[in-house]
Amino acid sequence: MMKTRIQNLLTEMNKSIYEKNNEIALSLLAALAGESIILLGPPGVAKSMVARRLKVAFSDARSFEYLMSRFSTPDEIFGPVSISKLKSSDRYERAVDGYLPTADVVFLDEIWKAGPAIQNTLLTVINEKLFRNGSAEMHLPLKLLVAASNELPAKGEGLEALWDRFIIRLECRPILREQNFIDMLTDGTSEVKTGDTQKPDDAVSFEAITNDEYATWSSMIDKVILAPVVIDAILSIRRALHNVNIDDAEERRDIYISDRRWKNIVRLMRTSAFIHDREQCDLTDVIPMYHCLWQEPEERDAVRNIVIRVVFAPLAQKLADLKQQVNEDITYHRQEHVRSFEDVIEQIGDDVRHLDESISDNLFVSEDDCSEIRSYLKDFYKEIAFTRQDLAKLY
Repeated sequence: MMKTRIQNLLTEMNKSIYEKNNEIALSLLAALAGESIILLGPPGVAKSMVARRLKVAFSDARSFEYLMSRFSTPDEIFGPVSISKLKSSDRYERAVDGYLPTADVVFLDEIWKAGPAIQNTLLTVINEKLFRNGSAEMHLPLKLLVAASNELPAKGEGLEALWDRFIIRLECRPILREQNFIDMLTDGTSEVKTGDTQKPDDAVSFEAITNDEYATWSSMIDKVILAPVVIDAILSIRRALHNVNIDDAEERRDIYISDRRWKNIVRLMRTSAFIHDREQCDLTDVIPMYHCLWQEPEERDAVRNIVIRVVFAPLAQKLADLKQQVNEDITYHRQEHVRSFEDVIEQIGDDVRHLDESISDNLFVSEDDCSEIRSYLKDFYKEIAFTRQDLAKLY
């Protein structure tokens, strides 16, 4: 089964790194979808290690990483100009071997410090997997580009197009759990990247993804169907993003998501469904997509709340309709619908629990996300209890 294989792979990728399960899982999702990811966070929180872990996922993968500065040149990223070809045939070509154009997994740190020449080339590299080398156009083996920064792109400097190319956006935090922090301090290594002493050496066997498998999976992902309920959810989220309340501020925000970005988000959802051995997307694939929908970090939690409410909206509407029908029967002293009402409310409760369990079982939903969903469902279950109390009045 695909899910079991990917789960084993994620276990292997996580066994020597602390509290980066979600970053690694979503990076792998981006890689299998052919998309990109940016990690935002201070220095020293294992952003580069996340990218290095992704190399493990692919058989015979080549990687390239570079720390950008305002002095970085295209030669350092895409390879130096070949002097021999320039002399022998008057051709301006780069010697790309060992540089970004020949890499499967790329990590570019401090991405916003790169100059316009590098950033403009990256637009085509990320979106189309193409690189123009002299007069020839190269189709790149690139599966994933991971960028990192401790800041957002400066406004007014023309960086919006590059920012939009990073489909998944994640904030990386220092180690939060005290026991993990203690383990990191005492594991006897010199770097934060190792030291998960809770996993045995022979924990899980895994199978790296070959290039042929990657190509085959890509075509299979294209065939994954979007269920009507998922399309409805996307439309509801899109409408809600035009009027987002951030920290109870008086002025609501209109979060812009480009059409290209929506298309790429759907690609991620199809990939998630494929990894979970399904032939069509369902609502569980929608939850992790909030990582693609915020423009500034302070918008993230509000966007996540929107997505959670939209995912449970069909069940919330069923409950609201039932409450209205129950109240009408109370008003008119009708009792003939009591049994059917009991069946409906029982089914709503079962559906909520089933959806909650399915979301928790999704490889790309974090523990924090599950906590937020549990918080939301507390109120949902209260409404179910109130409806049961109203239903009891009909007896």
